Amino acid sequence: MIITVTLNPSLDRTLHFGSVRWGAVNRASRSSLDLSGKGVNVSIALRQLGHPSLLMGLAAGAFGRLLVDGLVERGYACSFVFTEGETRSNVTVIDDGSGLVSKLNEAGPAVSEEALAALDEQLAARVSPGDLVVLAGSLPPGAPPDTYARLAATVQGVGGKVVLDSSGRALANGCRQRPWLVKPNETEAAELVEAPLAHNPCETIALLRQLGPERVLLSLGAQGAAYSDGSGCWLATPPSIREVNNVGAGDAALAGALSAISESLAAADLLRMAVATGTATAGLDGTSFPTRDQVEALLPQVTVQRLGA
Repeated sequence: MIITVTLNPSLDRTLHFGSVRWGAVNRASRSSLDLSGKGVNVSIALRQLGHPSLLMGLAAGAFGRLLVDGLVERGYACSFVFTEGETRSNVTVIDDGSGLVSKLNEAGPAVSEEALAALDEQLAARVSPGDLVVLAGSLPPGAPPDTYARLAATVQGVGGKVVLDSSGRALANGCRQRPWLVKPNETEAAELVEAPLAHNPCETIALLRQLGPERVLLSLGAQGAAYSDGSGCWLATPPSIREVNNVGAGDAALAGALSAISESLAAADLLRMAVATGTATAGLDGTSFPTRDQVEALLPQVTVQRLGA
């Protein structure tokens, strides 16, 4: 089973404008509302690829109820802990004239130690040996920097495999717990190793693996991604596409990798699947994710090369 954990989910509104004039009244040409948050996104993308998952995390207030009820109505299996406050809402502004995308995120509600303990207890009860457990996204206000490390220890204690996708101190602390896989982007990786990204991304991945993770999927944005499982390191380059909205592309790439792991694909094919899924997502509007057919149409156009051990 794949379980995704989102401590700071959101309702994401995407607004399109012919052109944006800051300091003036702007009227959107169209808009959409999506149920979101990194772990939620991964689960939605996974189902598009044919893989069910269990969604866990924290939710709060009317927006939190709207999020969870909306997911359940769409057929997702959910097990959220409800807390005080209000689940955040985020806004993505797309200037269709210039192609610029701006994302405006709320911090989210403050979380209590009691809520985190309740979630930890639920995880211990839900995870079975061999399950892949995705700990994803920013920590909500009030959550200690070692929150993901503590949740990872719980997952590992019952035989689960931890997949970590976060940033900053939450990611650094989580890496010390030796997760099975981490998925940083370029900025997160550079911050983690305290050095600029190397010309050869596999050199950066080697530094990241020294911090604890067994496997690393390094997102390189529009340039693709690199991956190492310890036995080798591969680089994947995507085809050129007309990018519409890259919000959620990294989450989709992780879903593609998890899909490949579930199907026992080789490392090079895992990376190809991850990059094809992320690339297909960047060509879609809103926080939405491609179908399996859309991803498979891109697979032959993704170039994968082995760079070293």
